[in-house]
Amino acid sequence: MFQKFLTSFMSQQWEDLLFLHWHIDPKPLASKLPDGLALDLFEGQAWISVVGFRLTQLRIKPFTRIPWRDFNEVNLRTYVKDSAGRRGVWFLSLDSTDFLAALGARMMYGLQYRYASILGEVNRNTIGYSSETTLPSAGIKAELSTDCDLLREPFRASRRGTLEYFLLERYRFWSARKFQGNLSTGLVCHSPYKFVQLPNAHYLGDLFKCQGLEEPLTAPALVHYSKGFPVTASAPSWVFGIAGHANHR
Repeated sequence: MFQKFLTSFMSQQWEDLLFLHWHIDPKPLASKLPDGLALDLFEGQAWISVVGFRLTQLRIKPFTRIPWRDFNEVNLRTYVKDSAGRRGVWFLSLDSTDFLAALGARMMYGLQYRYASILGEVNRNTIGYSSETTLPSAGIKAELSTDCDLLREPFRASRRGTLEYFLLERYRFWSARKFQGNLSTGLVCHSPYKFVQLPNAHYLGDLFKCQGLEEPLTAPALVHYSKGFPVTASAPSWVFGIAGHANHR
C-alpha cells in the first residue's frame, strides 16, 4: 500500500503544451549530462526541446484536500537513457511561476527550478509563453509562440518508432541531488499524447546560452501542440529507497 502511495504521490493536469524541437550537435550537449546518463539519439541525431505549458489541479499526498493555485512552466529538456537502457528526459532548466512549487521540486526531487514570471496566451489562432526568471538567477528570458488556427488541425497519437513518439512519449526524468552526489529518478503516468504538428513557431531567449549552448539560429525542426491530460507523478527514487521499495519500470 505504501508503494502505491509513493507511485501516485502527486496528481495534476497539464494543459496547452507547446513543444519546439531542434536537432543539435551531440558533443556540447553530452558534456552537460551527469555521469550515469547518455544522450538518447534518434537515427543518430540528438534533440533538444523548449516546452511551455500550464499546470493545474495540483494535489500532493497526503495533503490532497489543500488546493494549489494554477501556474505556468517553461523548460529546456533533452532526451537521455541510463546504463540500464531506461529512456527519459534530462531537464537543463525549468522555470515556474509558483515559488513554493519550484522550491519544493528543488528540495524533494533535486530539479533545478527557477522562479519566473511567465505569461501564457492561448486562443483560436495563437499559443505562446513569455518568461523571465527572478530567482535564483534573474533576467533569463524566453519567448515561444506559434500562429495557427489550432481548432482546425486534426489531433492524433504518435506511432511507436516515429520521431514524434521518441520526443513526446517520455515517462521518466532524472535529476542530480547535490547533497547526495548521485542521480535521482521519478516517473510520470498519463495517457498517450494527442497532438497536432504545427507548420512553424517562434523562439527568442537565453535558455540555451545560460546552459553554455548556442542559441538556435533556425526555426524549430518540429512543433507540437497538445491540449493536455491528467498526470500522476511518483515520489523521487530516494524516497522509495528509504521505504525499501524500487520505482523501476
